[in-house]
Amino acid sequence: MNGTRKILSPELGYIFIFFSITFISASMESGYYFLLPYLEGRGIPLGALGGVAMGICYGISFFIRPFVPFFEQRLGNDKMLLGGYACFFISAAGIALFAKEIFSVIIWRGITGLGLSMVGVSLTAYERQFIPENIRGRSIALITTAYSLPSLIIVPAMELLITKELYLCYIFFFPLLVAAGTAVIRKLPKIEERGTAAEADDMPSISYISLLRKPQISLFAVSAALFALTDAGQLTFVQLTGELGLTASYFFSVSAGTALLFRILCGKLIDMLPRKICASGATAITAAMMFIMTTASTASSLMLYGFIFGIGMGFGYPAFMCLILDLGGKAYVTRLAVVFGLIYSGFFFLTPVIMEFFINIMGSVALAYKVIYGSVFLAAAITVPVGAKVYRKTNNIQEW
Repeated sequence: MNGTRKILSPELGYIFIFFSITFISASMESGYYFLLPYLEGRGIPLGALGGVAMGICYGISFFIRPFVPFFEQRLGNDKMLLGGYACFFISAAGIALFAKEIFSVIIWRGITGLGLSMVGVSLTAYERQFIPENIRGRSIALITTAYSLPSLIIVPAMELLITKELYLCYIFFFPLLVAAGTAVIRKLPKIEERGTAAEADDMPSISYISLLRKPQISLFAVSAALFALTDAGQLTFVQLTGELGLTASYFFSVSAGTALLFRILCGKLIDMLPRKICASGATAITAAMMFIMTTASTASSLMLYGFIFGIGMGFGYPAFMCLILDLGGKAYVTRLAVVFGLIYSGFFFLTPVIMEFFINIMGSVALAYKVIYGSVFLAAAITVPVGAKVYRKTNNIQEW
């Protein structure tokens, strides 16, 4: 009851704003799942560059993120957040108004990647300041429900617009969404410079390489990479269900709904359970479901696997987000957010390429999923006992 009162304090307003920012970013990503059908419907030839158009934003985000802390130090997180939204709007408006060929689409999508980097890192810094540590798990769980909602709301709506050939309604939805979001983020106050001068001087003293040499950070990076590889498997999941003769929406809707409900109803578990260890356990669960879904033969079995996958995602993603704040502390949270963002962007960019490579070699989508996610499951299972040993302390970087 006391925890409920605390979360219903002024922090609730910040949580709502963070939720809105996350929802818009997630809607930009999931809504553009139908970008290629839109381009085909408008008669824009894709050639061999359709995959590049889908993944370029993650590739750009990957290369930009290491430099984001320098922007943060010079501009401040409030300007960086607005700058990220400016990139979102320029990209969405550019695709809607000026994308007449696939190369143009790739350029505008690349600008989206710049926005993803700036928004993701600045949002983490805001969460670090305005969400108290004692309600961090359940607060992040509530915020990350915004990653699941687009699969339940935006994806079906965008699919309907594409199916009905309402192409203008589809493509102009995105700049309007970003414009509405800009009004929301302007409600955020500036982040106070609460660190000391000595603390600020310490920040450049740890390079990314030195950071990754820390045992807890290297384990965190490995665990996050396995989780991202599993999450990114959803990008090519339509190919798997097509080969199995099933409908992908059975999986997407159930997994997203389960993750959403878990974060709302069970978010307190992320504060109660040892999330440093359980995050790897969640990865093992999601990888196991990606592996076993290759045997699905009915809609009900696909929904069952989606349900279990949703539980893993419902716990895993907010747990990893909390670990950024737990391990990074006040001085290095931005750098650790960059590391996590690099991992996620990199695997979302590379996984469709890796999957296509294995599919071509093996001649089967299902077999490719079995090989990749069987290996991920084994690796994730190993990180659970290893994590119990490495994460023997709860301190953060500054205390090592």
